[in-house]
Amino acid sequence: MLFPKHIFLLKRSELNLVKDLAYQIWPISYASIISKEQINYMLDMSYCTVKLEEDYDNKQQFYGYFEHTNLLGFIHIEINFSQAGQMKIHKLYVDTAATKKGIGKALVDCAIVVATENKMNNIVLNVNRNNPAVTFYKKIKFEIEKEEVINIGLGFVMDDFIMKYTLPC
Repeated sequence: MLFPKHIFLLKRSELNLVKDLAYQIWPISYASIISKEQINYMLDMSYCTVKLEEDYDNKQQFYGYFEHTNLLGFIHIEINFSQAGQMKIHKLYVDTAATKKGIGKALVDCAIVVATENKMNNIVLNVNRNNPAVTFYKKIKFEIEKEEVINIGLGFVMDDFIMKYTLPC
């Protein structure tokens, strides 16, 4: 697989970089969307070392976008997510100081390369309905497939769009 020079498949030992960047990004990116309590709950649930390592051990892949030795963004994908031929983007985040530089698009392009090489038909992701990233995903040809409210515990919900990108035949 050939990726842009800044994107690398992360090793298990590098997952702490993902965790650290997520803990930096989330309080800024989600401050106007969900409560601080929900941000902390979701970070602890999805980005604790045990969970990231479990995902990695279950053959999910993490790719990082680096500038020199600094991780500026990451994408977390799963091949054959809920059915054969479907890839899931679980996480895609870019350092808030590095947005609007094409990093998110480069990471999605990386996922498209992986999906194509693995003969996937489509890529799906969840995104909060109020997240400005919805506009980004629409711009790069993801379409809203449906809406979903997911109870994640402690009275919190994820109020999401499920978006889908169909790979060319």
